[in-house]
Amino acid sequence: MSRTIEQENSFLQVLLKLIPSEVIAVFIFIQGVMPPSLLPHLVMAVLLVLITPVYLSRASGVTSRAQLVVSTLSLVVWIYAIGTGPIRFIRPPYYEPWHGAVALAVWTLVPPIFLTPHEETKRPRKKAPGQRAQGRR
Repeated sequence: MSRTIEQENSFLQVLLKLIPSEVIAVFIFIQGVMPPSLLPHLVMAVLLVLITPVYLSRASGVTSRAQLVVSTLSLVVWIYAIGTGPIRFIRPPYYEPWHGAVALAVWTLVPPIFLTPHEETKRPRKKAPGQRAQGRR
């Protein structure tokens, strides 16, 4: 499946194309081997966020700037929602698991609404003065 959002893509297809699943998988894998201190987690998260648009444009052929920005922000939301990486060092009340769940739920619905291609509504063309309707006699 191409990651480029096309005119014929459904809402669900657009949603799936906005989630940088490969980068999220790398993030989750790396969490299993990281030492339990903030700095390495923070560096790794920032590095993956910076790599995401480059990866999507070069490896997946995404050319839309809006899609690259939203997909990169999606990674940030996923990191926040998962609650691992640098987020695991934030203590309540500044981070609670439900914060991430709500952020992910809202983020899952909102960006695809704006990036799902819509066909332009076709308006009947106005007739020039003195022009007859074609097909009628």
